[in-house]
Amino acid sequence: MTKRKGGDMSTVFVHAGAGFHSTQNEATHLQACSDAAAMAMRMLKEGCSAVDAVEMAIKVLEDRKITNAGYGSNLCIDGVVECDATVVDQYGRSGAVGAVSQIRNPISLARLILSRSLQPLSLRRVPPNLLVSDGARDFAEEHGMLIIPHDALVSEVARDRWIQWKRDLDKEERHRGSSPNEARSDSGSAIDPEPDSSMVYEEQARKRSRAEHTFNMYQLARLNSHVTALKPPSSPAPSLALSDADTPQTSSSPERGTGLPQSPGSIANLLGSGKSSQSPSADNQRGIKFQTRTAVVPSPEQMESITTDTDGFWQHDGPSSDSASSSSGSLRLPSASPSPPPYAELRAPHAPSSSIKESENLPLRKIRQPTASLPSKTATSATPFDDHITDTVGAIAVDRFGNIAAGSSSGGIGMKHRGRVGPAALVGIGTAVIPGDPADKEHTTVATVCSGTGEHMATTTAATTCAQRVYDSVRRQSPGKLEVCEEGEALESMIQKDFMEHPSVKQSTSAGALGILAVKKTRSGIYFYFAHNTDSFALASMHSDETKPAVCMSRNKGPTRIARGARAIRFKRRA
Repeated sequence: MTKRKGGDMSTVFVHAGAGFHSTQNEATHLQACSDAAAMAMRMLKEGCSAVDAVEMAIKVLEDRKITNAGYGSNLCIDGVVECDATVVDQYGRSGAVGAVSQIRNPISLARLILSRSLQPLSLRRVPPNLLVSDGARDFAEEHGMLIIPHDALVSEVARDRWIQWKRDLDKEERHRGSSPNEARSDSGSAIDPEPDSSMVYEEQARKRSRAEHTFNMYQLARLNSHVTALKPPSSPAPSLALSDADTPQTSSSPERGTGLPQSPGSIANLLGSGKSSQSPSADNQRGIKFQTRTAVVPSPEQMESITTDTDGFWQHDGPSSDSASSSSGSLRLPSASPSPPPYAELRAPHAPSSSIKESENLPLRKIRQPTASLPSKTATSATPFDDHITDTVGAIAVDRFGNIAAGSSSGGIGMKHRGRVGPAALVGIGTAVIPGDPADKEHTTVATVCSGTGEHMATTTAATTCAQRVYDSVRRQSPGKLEVCEEGEALESMIQKDFMEHPSVKQSTSAGALGILAVKKTRSGIYFYFAHNTDSFALASMHSDETKPAVCMSRNKGPTRIARGARAIRFKRRA
């Protein structure tokens, strides 16, 4: 029998975005990470590939309204959800989508594009590995993927956030002396729903659907114009199991006529209309069932004990206090995903066993935090209940055959220009994999996923630069000179010197935020590293000898710090 690579050890690593996660909502964010890691590991234990696991982990995160990916994502300026996603396999082959709408799980469409790109086309045409906007949507429809109404991807929280932002935008435009309508001109001029008569019927129907959705969103904003401040969104009742409010609702009853996910309170109903153009047709009764798993994650009060009572399994830099003032000076960005209040009672995660047959678990190291210059362009401080989460979610997995894969997904920045493509759709920017070299005796391979300010990540080719630094175990000492260092130091140096000190970032008017999750696999083990210059970073990790994921909310100590941590899973030699 052929010996499998990696000693049959499977691992999965997940993040739910870098930014500021309030201590009150910490458990909710970590529960999403825990559920994603647990579901991915379940697939890995059943023999699925690393790509399968990455897709599943990100699908779980996309279905949570607390994340800015898939359902509940930030809305474009015209009130429509447009998402980006990428998946990369062990050979560096990729599939990606950008600015795609009406797709419930963009990561699944990216996976479909990857699969199709491996099949030859007639006349020696080159199959695509990146599709955007209507082209991506058409590709999904042609291959049998479910196309859902625009309204089905809009959560109540995202809708309320968009209304608030639009009110602020209109106020700013009036202050500048321009018409509020001018601010929405870049959305594709959705005021007139009449399409060009020269377009085909499908294009006409698509434009009408989007135009009517946008019109309804604007009407809803006008109806709420008398509200000076939005109330906090309602939250589900405390529960250890994931509540129905955390995922789009589906119907399994034929009497209800659809299995499509429904947003909490359709826009048409809120406007008092008895009919909505986004109502699903009979052809869309191929409902996707939602699976929920009970995740055991810590409450904010339990986080201090987790870092000391689990054999050092997780360790992170930053304050453990629940006080909002403890992180008031760290880098925060405009709100991406405000969260509901946390669950009332949650137990601490299961501590890993001290005796592992196939692997040796080294504790996360407490690493010093050197000074790093962050830009002075920071957002105003938020209340302890507000989350300011940057965008992308991501996952990296290693299957029992030693194959590695990575993926990212994002709804992008709020009130973005229609058609804006973010780093989650760009290979080498938000996601990167360095395949193993057959001539390398160490069988080294590296994968990275990033979250942060997308435009700065694109300029600095963040994921690729980070992957190369970790692969070579080097850091930039001075222009044109590299020095050997440990991987954690390489990660920290990449954020400080290759990202923060890049001319485009230093001269920008927007904050340079970056959180990185990197995994390096060699013949001796699997090594996990993370670093971020934001206030916090939500993470989860699990290997196949564990019964529950380990979760961590890494917190920074201030605006001049880069927090980082690591975990090692070593393969034991077989006699």
